[in-house]
Amino acid sequence: MIYKNSYFKKELRQAYMGNKISTNRKMASALFLGLVSFALYFVFQTLQKSVLSDVVPEIMQASYFSTVYLYIHIAVVFNILYFIVYYDYLFFSEIRKNSWYLLIQMGYQPMSMFVSKFAALMYSVLLIYTIGFAVTIILTFFLKYTFIVSYLPNLYLVGLGDLLLMTILSMTFSLFAKTVINGRYWTFLTAVIILVMKITLGQYAIISNRVLMQNLFILFDLKLSLYWLIGAATMISCCLICLLRSKNLAKYYNLPSDSAIIPAGVNLVEIDSKTGKQTLMSGKVKEGWRGRIVDTVTTLFLIAFICAALVFNLFIILINSSTPGQEVTIRGVIPFVFSTSTMEPEIMANDLAYFQKVDVQYPIVKGQIILFEENNVLFVERVIAKAGNQLTVDIDNYPPMSQIGAMKKTVARQDVHGLYRGRNRWLGALILFANTIVGRMLFLLVPAVLLFYQGKIYKYFSKENS
Repeated sequence: MIYKNSYFKKELRQAYMGNKISTNRKMASALFLGLVSFALYFVFQTLQKSVLSDVVPEIMQASYFSTVYLYIHIAVVFNILYFIVYYDYLFFSEIRKNSWYLLIQMGYQPMSMFVSKFAALMYSVLLIYTIGFAVTIILTFFLKYTFIVSYLPNLYLVGLGDLLLMTILSMTFSLFAKTVINGRYWTFLTAVIILVMKITLGQYAIISNRVLMQNLFILFDLKLSLYWLIGAATMISCCLICLLRSKNLAKYYNLPSDSAIIPAGVNLVEIDSKTGKQTLMSGKVKEGWRGRIVDTVTTLFLIAFICAALVFNLFIILINSSTPGQEVTIRGVIPFVFSTSTMEPEIMANDLAYFQKVDVQYPIVKGQIILFEENNVLFVERVIAKAGNQLTVDIDNYPPMSQIGAMKKTVARQDVHGLYRGRNRWLGALILFANTIVGRMLFLLVPAVLLFYQGKIYKYFSKENS
């Protein structure tokens, strides 16, 4: 008997304990997830006056809902990375290494082995997720937000359901991936599949609504979304596929791909156990065209990401160094980060506005929004009247309780630097984030690290793919 304990305990010991994924490290990972969620929530709070408040208000609210909502998504990202890094130990790639072959011959049942492996993986995932969920709630308690317990069970179930579906999909894909690197790509694909399912099936419309999520049974209302029904059917189907596929693969002994172990003049023949048909097996290892494509795509992606990050950093530096009379001009366009609400709704706070650079001869008419200089300060206002070379301007949106017309002023034509041509709210939010401490680290440190280690990263992917 190879294993004194059950296969479940063996799986815990080998796949989790033997690779330093101990209980203490699980606890530390859960604490890390809670702290990251809490920190990311504060980062988003610095972006309150941006497009994010309109697009994803569920993560911008001062409530337990926002912090926990962020956590369940971060937990998915963490587990995807966890699955990718420890793919070789967590999933069914061990079958191709003949780890199951002798066990099957010794009388172990494939069904119990599959259930044990799945249970061991879910035990680890569930432990980290649950403790991290509790840590997030405890940290939010110190913000003294109103504690509403009704939507917490629903949020917990949403995150747990995503992790369960992601786990079984990853296990299923691992049975069809012939190399570790391909298996890791398929594991990443599971997160994409779940995201697409939640969007197309209307799941996000439910879980992002704090009022709806206070009803415990709203997630299972098939009139609103079929996500849970399709997810349950997918999990059952994947379990059946895993059971049948793993049982079938474990029957055969997979020979190493190294052709040096085969003596000269000897051919290998595979015999079908049912039909008795013999198939000649090639002793040569061929370099796959898929491997070359993966290497090329990986290299191009790294180069594109590093270049884009460096260009964006340069763009941020130029905008921040812009001064009146020395604005940044890119092919006749002046980018200007709008920091007030005086021109809403035409230009929202923290939008990146574009102004066409003009000279003193360019015609300006009533109703246009202009960028002008006054007392060495740049202003953006709308032209409401024109008399010769004098322009009367005013803002569009006065704050409550303020005197209408207080910002009206007369501007000389030669002080006009540009005419408003459009805006980009997302770039404005990105620039706002880039000026935070976290943003500066992300956009400066990450490209620098990738640039320094890009050779090792390329070699790693090439090695894994081979």
